Parts: sequence; structure tokens; C-alpha cells
Amino acid sequence: MVRKIFLFWIFFSVVFAYGAPLQYLTRTTPAATSLDTHTGGATTWPTPPDDGSLLINIGFSFPFNGTTYTQVRISTNGKLNFGVAENSGGNILLPNGLIGDYQSIYPYWDDLDPNAILDLGGTGYIRYETLGSGDSQRLVVTYFDIPKCTLEVLGICVTSAGHYTFQVVLYKNGDIRFRYPTTSPSNTANGSSATIGVQENFSPSYYDQYSYNTTSIDFTFDILYSYLPSLSVAKTSCVIYDPVNNTTNPKRIPGSTIRYAIQVSNSTYGTASNVFVTDTVDSSAFDTSTIRYLQIQDGACNCTGVSSANNNGPSGSADGVNPVILDYGSITGVVGAVPVQKCGYFEVDIQ
Repeated sequence: MVRKIFLFWIFFSVVFAYGAPLQYLTRTTPAATSLDTHTGGATTWPTPPDDGSLLINIGFSFPFNGTTYTQVRISTNGKLNFGVAENSGGNILLPNGLIGDYQSIYPYWDDLDPNAILDLGGTGYIRYETLGSGDSQRLVVTYFDIPKCTLEVLGICVTSAGHYTFQVVLYKNGDIRFRYPTTSPSNTANGSSATIGVQENFSPSYYDQYSYNTTSIDFTFDILYSYLPSLSVAKTSCVIYDPVNNTTNPKRIPGSTIRYAIQVSNSTYGTASNVFVTDTVDSSAFDTSTIRYLQIQDGACNCTGVSSANNNGPSGSADGVNPVILDYGSITGVVGAVPVQKCGYFEVDIQ
């Protein structure tokens, strides 16, 4: 996702309008991707009970609802949650106020039971594994050929109808992907009796309900929730040269050189990728042909402390081009509670 920030000379503002009902995520439906393949290091939930949940390690710090988690609960009923154990079978509309479900992920919430007594499938399993390394780490949870319970007696699923296969992937950058393949033995996961979506919080309610008990699944696409970083911008300037004083206490007079410093801060846990800042220089006050030394540096801005350099990233503008485009690349999320910052600089002469 490309993040573009437009600055205007003297007055500028940045607005990130992600909108309700989610605070930190946005949903898209990209083309279907293949299931992640589990390796020999995957864990199969040995005997998952009806309406059961299992607390597992994610394998990394996963950002959700403005904080990070290292563990998540897998439910036999096609959901993941970050609260206490909650074992309700039947699905309901979102927002879900059941205790333990305030912060939850619903790839396919239905009354599922891998061990239905009279089920004829017999091949279903729930398997999970952390794959990848570094920034590519992801937790993959696969529900394979899981029966839907149709009759429950004294807490035991007696009969079933339909078998569902789906996969949910939690990425280190906070993204969440749902997959619904057509390659399973008898995948009938079309959404007709399930709740599908994400709930960040119950009160106040921040959630996205993709569907509820509706035939909604198109096997040609995935459902992707992307984590939205929160970016802020601060712009400063300094005089680094004038034709009278040179670099010793220079003044803003005709012919002097101004260096602009534009700091972008990422204050959430998700990585902001493809970050650009566009700034239009006032050609009535500045000689725009002298725009030069566009550069990006890690860390907070230091207008007078940085040296002139050219390293404006592969997609930034060149010397003498107006408006100025600074290519910040990716800005990772907060480290601890400290926002991550990058600074873009450029220089221009006063007319």
C-alpha cells in the first residue's frame, strides 16, 4: 500500500482517513493465494474437544488493536481470540460481546467439531506453525476438512453436515489473511452459516463483519486485513549559507541556501511501506532550478547537523525538479513505546 503525503509551502496538513468501524485495520479482497504449506515442524492439535480452545505461542510479537501479543487462542469453532478462553459454539452477529471474544479474528466462526461422532469424513485436523524469518514471519493456522456440527447432545456433537477447509495467517507486520481453497476433499465453506470478519474491541465497538450467515465466499479471492500505521509529519528549515556571511551565522537573504527537513514518524506497530512526501516549492520566492541534495536519513531530523548528500531512494525526484518528491521507503513500527522516525532533506536557494 502506497502512503503519499502532500505538503504545501508555508501551510500544510496531513489527514489519514481510515474510517469506522475499524481503527487499525482495513479490508481488501485480493486474488486467491495458495495455502501456506506446513513443514515437519508444524503442530497438529491432537484431540480438539467440541467448543474447545487452545492457547499457543505466535512466535513473534503480533500487533492487534494498538498493542502486541505473543500468544493467541485457537478455537475449534473457526476463530482466534486474544482474551480468556471462550467456548461458545454457535456464531452470532458482530460486534460480539461474549467474554473473551472482545478482541478476536473470525476466519469462519461456525459450530465446528473435528470429532463429530457420526461424521464420515474422519480426516479433519487443525494444524498451526510459525513460518518464515525476520520481517517475513507469519503464524499459519489451517482448519482442514472440519465437520460442521448439526446435532449436539449433552455437549457432544452427534451428527454433522459439510466439511470446511480454510486458513488464517497472522503476519509479523499486523496483516491478517483468510484463505478458502477449493482443493480440499469437500470444502463447503461458502459462508452460509458462519460469521466472517475481525473485531478489534467491543466497547467501544471497532469491528468489520465481512458476512454473517450469507453465501459470501468467492474462492477466487482471499480476505486480507492490512494493518494501518499511524504517520505524522513535521517540517522545519534552517539557513546553511548566504553570500555575505557564508556559513557563519547565515541569514535569509537573496542568494542564501535553505535546507528543509521533513520528519515522518510511525507511532503504531505496523510497518508503513512505500512512504512518499511531496512538497511544492514556491517558485516566486525560490530558484527551483537549484533544488538539490535530496536525501533520506534514519532517525529524527537534525537540520543543521546533517551533511549535504544525494540518496533520495529509487522513486524520489531529481535535482531541480518541482514539486519535490522524497522516497522514504518503509518505516517500521514502534520499538517498545518509541515511534520510529525518518527524515527527508532538500536544499534550495532564495531568489
